[in-house]
Amino acid sequence: MDDGRINISWRGDAAFVAVNSIITVVEPDLSRELVRRVIRVYNREGDLDSVSEPVDGQEEFLSWRPSGNLVASVQRIFDGEKRGLNIIFFERNGLRHGEFDSRLLSDTKILDLKWNMQSSVLAILLPDRVQLWTMNNYYWYLKQEVYLLDGSAIDNMQWHSERPLTLILCRHDIIELHEFVWSLFDGTNQRPNDCGVVMVADGTDLKLTPFAIANTPPPMSFRDLKLGAPLVHATTSPSNELIAALEHKVIEFARWLLTPPRKAPEVVKSVLLYDIDNGGLARQIRFVTEDVLAVLFDHESFSRLHLLKLDHNLQYEHVFSEDYDRSIVTMVPGSDSKTLCFETADGQAYQISVDDSDTILTAEKITMLPERCTVIAQAPPTGETGNAPIVFGLASNGRLYANSQRLSVSCTSFILTDSHLAFTTAQNLLKFVHLSLGTSGELDVPADGAVNAADERCRAVERGAKIVSIVPSKLAIVLQMPRGNLETIYPRLLVLEGVRRNIDNQDYKQAFQSCRVHRVNLDILYDYNPKLFMDNVESFVDQLEKVEYIDLFLSGLTSKDVTTTTYKETLPSATTIAKSAATAETNKVNTVCDAILEVLQRKYFRTHVQSIITAFVCKDPPDIETALKLISEFDQDDSDRLMSAIEHICFLQDVNRLYDYALGLYDLRLALILARQSQKDPREYLPFIENLQKMTPLRRNFTLDCHLGRYSKAIVHLADLKLDGNGNDVFDELVEFMVKHELYKDALQIYKYEPTKTYAILRAYAHFLRDKSEFKEAGLAFETLGDFQDALDAYTLGLYWQEALAVCGLSETLAPQTKDVAAKLAEALYEARRYKEAATVLLEYSFDLTNAVRALCKGYFYEEAIRIVLAQNEAMILSDIVDSALVDGFNQISELLSDCRGQLSSQLARLRELRVKKVADPMAYFEGAEDSNVPDNVSIAGSVTTTSASVFTLYTGKTGGTAQTGATRRTAKNRRREERKRAKGKKGSIYEEEYLMNSIRRLLERINETRAEARRLVECLVRRGMRERAMEIQRRFGEIVEGLDACVEKVFKLSEEDRRVFDDNGDVYLLPEMPVPVVDKFEKLQILDYE
Repeated sequence: MDDGRINISWRGDAAFVAVNSIITVVEPDLSRELVRRVIRVYNREGDLDSVSEPVDGQEEFLSWRPSGNLVASVQRIFDGEKRGLNIIFFERNGLRHGEFDSRLLSDTKILDLKWNMQSSVLAILLPDRVQLWTMNNYYWYLKQEVYLLDGSAIDNMQWHSERPLTLILCRHDIIELHEFVWSLFDGTNQRPNDCGVVMVADGTDLKLTPFAIANTPPPMSFRDLKLGAPLVHATTSPSNELIAALEHKVIEFARWLLTPPRKAPEVVKSVLLYDIDNGGLARQIRFVTEDVLAVLFDHESFSRLHLLKLDHNLQYEHVFSEDYDRSIVTMVPGSDSKTLCFETADGQAYQISVDDSDTILTAEKITMLPERCTVIAQAPPTGETGNAPIVFGLASNGRLYANSQRLSVSCTSFILTDSHLAFTTAQNLLKFVHLSLGTSGELDVPADGAVNAADERCRAVERGAKIVSIVPSKLAIVLQMPRGNLETIYPRLLVLEGVRRNIDNQDYKQAFQSCRVHRVNLDILYDYNPKLFMDNVESFVDQLEKVEYIDLFLSGLTSKDVTTTTYKETLPSATTIAKSAATAETNKVNTVCDAILEVLQRKYFRTHVQSIITAFVCKDPPDIETALKLISEFDQDDSDRLMSAIEHICFLQDVNRLYDYALGLYDLRLALILARQSQKDPREYLPFIENLQKMTPLRRNFTLDCHLGRYSKAIVHLADLKLDGNGNDVFDELVEFMVKHELYKDALQIYKYEPTKTYAILRAYAHFLRDKSEFKEAGLAFETLGDFQDALDAYTLGLYWQEALAVCGLSETLAPQTKDVAAKLAEALYEARRYKEAATVLLEYSFDLTNAVRALCKGYFYEEAIRIVLAQNEAMILSDIVDSALVDGFNQISELLSDCRGQLSSQLARLRELRVKKVADPMAYFEGAEDSNVPDNVSIAGSVTTTSASVFTLYTGKTGGTAQTGATRRTAKNRRREERKRAKGKKGSIYEEEYLMNSIRRLLERINETRAEARRLVECLVRRGMRERAMEIQRRFGEIVEGLDACVEKVFKLSEEDRRVFDDNGDVYLLPEMPVPVVDKFEKLQILDYE
């Protein structure tokens, strides 16, 4: 069949060219010449790069794959029984690299062989048709056999140079352009028939795989359907029981039952296309309903759509036929299995509806897509999507549309369910879109960043993954990777949607199983709808039934509401809104455990003891005592049940803790059993328990409470003893125990009806309070007991002078000491800077007017000093003491204002200088200026690499070696050292600015504290005729306050740049804004405010 021609083919980048030619080889031993084909590869300069290995039967055809890895040729085999026609491949170095059987007869004439520009499709030109082959998972599929519209012979073919799936067919008088798209032959995605049926065309084989039943990896399949001719298109009925396969001349129908034993489908009926449409070329076929089939034919200048109604014998009748001037690009059945949606070449989307009586309605336009889309899907109108259906379309450039709304610009595949749109993107993301319009009237599409925000609508997938099928009933999506292998994933959105749906249907067992299999927090069973759960808690327990299931649910309970955090629903429903308004429990865990306990104890007490114990122990806090009481009630005869319960509670809680709880229940038998389950030394716990058994019950309880540190309970048991083992009253022992463990309140509660013992306890309590420096309560206790001397001492130590002097008046023995006590209190109050109270004591009890006036003047209470002086008719004291005190006060305030003014002036100037320097030259500010006097020939670098701080590490506390790793070397000692540096604010350090700001803040606080004293000083200076001094204080105080008010915003309000620092991971963040202190105005006397 070889015609002897020489063929050439360039690699896609034109760097190499392959030449297929015939050469003659002389074999010296056989003295004959051999003629064979050889492929030589040359570079652009014409230099020979490689020569192919010899292949018997190789012919002249040659096509270099544009991607550059393979060169395709043809091998014809006439070797006895091994007769056939293979497509063979060579690498650039001339070595063979695989082959596949073209399934053609060995004498079939081949005209040409060409790759498309994407290297994804290999076209083989035969005299009357073109075969299109693709490879996936190292297997070659015959996807299509293409004919001219009139079925005549084809002279030539050529792939479009820019459109990768556009094939040009030529005849001497006609050129046809055939544009292909990657199309998925799949079944319905609507429950309950969502079996995930996917059909793959492979010549005369239709490979069928229902992914809900079996995930068969390609190129294998679950079942194969043998056809009479290569497949053009295929579809399944909504029930998946009827398959229609479109071939070049016929439609073949096959029945297939997915119920066991699931035999391979068989062809039961064939329909000639010529009988349906004479002269057209059938391109697509779709089931609209279970018995309505749509067939699309292409004519020379229009498309024709036929709808056929099938009966139970698969006999058909025409129920609809219409021509469209604009070619129909594609058609799909509606997701409700009652409509057919198709798109024309200009982007118009039409819908044909079929009512319940299979009456075909007229086609109507439903939307206009922004551009022509190669793949479409239709969602029916619902209450959430408005009154019009939504048509989704994917254009060849990756744009995904919902009617006129653009959802994505990088979509690679999509699929539609009854409630969601799922699509993959070139950013390797799988996104879900709820089929409900938002407030803006458009669908809400999650952003790419949602993959890091725990958004259930977005997740990452493997690079290049595309959607093959979705099985909502199995909560699964099947993805195909670029190399052809399949992966089934269970996206969180589908899993949670299934769980929520099961909860709404009160199918708690299925919801539990889904959570268990897919590792979803079991809290969602309650959190999604708490009211529904509590109303059906008995049904919940009945459905779970198994002890291990109930234990798993109880042990996983947490106090968090997972529906507002981890599993936050992206489409709020009426259920979640009602739930948020109804949940008001203070402790969710205890609420659920109590509800389940009520059911278990009522219905399953004999069979679910383990779950009952789990419910008690899983409470917050664990109710271990009740669980142990339940176990202690088991009969000793039922030892298996007892030990099973003991082992289970030891599994849930620390056995040493359980041992202590058993002792706290005073149950020595149970404590002994638990001790044997622990790692305790029998030489320790056996003598201890034996000793306890010898005691009386009350003494045993007291000893156990002391052992467990429950002293409040122990003192009660000790009080109940009344008498010790020798017959003596235990009160003295009780008082000693009370003092040791500070149980005064408990003892007072026990003996509140026994006055004698109450007073003894109160006396001990009073001494305890005095030792704890709670002098007032100690004094009150002593005073209640009539111990006035101790009460006086307590009041005096606490400087409660009113109470102390009152006690002196109540006691005849203390009355003579009143004056001495008053003098002592006055001195202590004066030292404590409580000048007004000291003056009151001096005046009323010591009758010392002079020192009382001095104390008032020391505290700047000049008006009170003047009042009592004049009330005592001692006017001379005004000039001798008050006036002198006014002068001293004037001098002190003046000195303070001078110091503050100087400090404020110098610190403001320095702060202004630092901030200017930081903005102008940050490096010099943080690291210091370079020494320009260092000679050029002297190295100033250390011999060891240093870790001096840079602009970055000064704020992060890291060296160059740890800044990027996130590690930190800051120990407690280093932190204390840094705090000392910050407190010192050494000049030139990075802490100086902070130190100056804090210093100005303290200055402002000091001025605010002195304001009242300065006001009283000014008023009394005026009253005593010292007007000039009063004006001076008022003026200077006003100036310093105005100066602070003018600079406070500049000092404390930092810019965003000044607040920017680095965290331990090297990330930039902003410090919180510092509060700006409030400067209170100084109220001036108007009679002085005129200069």
